[in-house]
Amino acid sequence: MAGPKQAGPDFSIRQLTAADAIAFRTLRLEALEYHPEAYGSTLANWQDLPRSAYVARIESGVIFGLFVEGRLEGMLALDPETGGNARHRAGIHAVYIRKTLRGKGGIDLLLRAAVDRARELGIAQLELAVVETNTRAQDAYVRNGFARFGVTPRAILFKGRYLDEILLIRRLDD
Repeated sequence: MAGPKQAGPDFSIRQLTAADAIAFRTLRLEALEYHPEAYGSTLANWQDLPRSAYVARIESGVIFGLFVEGRLEGMLALDPETGGNARHRAGIHAVYIRKTLRGKGGIDLLLRAAVDRARELGIAQLELAVVETNTRAQDAYVRNGFARFGVTPRAILFKGRYLDEILLIRRLDD
């Protein structure tokens, strides 16, 4: 198995704050417009929301941003479970990196930040789902220690076609 790709020296990762709401909105809408089959949400779900809804999303979990020269170019949401018996788990959602930066190691940096924060929070298990057609993302997750454990059949209905989601897990306490 190949190791993680090295990122360029101009990549930086940090958690988004309310001050990033407009940049987050732009990137989220771009992801939903260019890859509508990859997400459960749609562009219509997000495009008319006020800035306050984006601030609320930022503040409801942990969203990491991939920055290049101060510009938000990628994102990953880490959403810890809040239920008492499920608080050892967290989901990874809304992952997106602009096309021009794919394959340059940004996903590895975002995932490393998520793993580090999850460990700080006492999370023992990270979970995510990726649409079956996104094999590049599946490969990146496996490269970063995730293992496939199942499939949700017909998880996405896009333009009359059902798509399965591949379920992946990474245990942090092994």
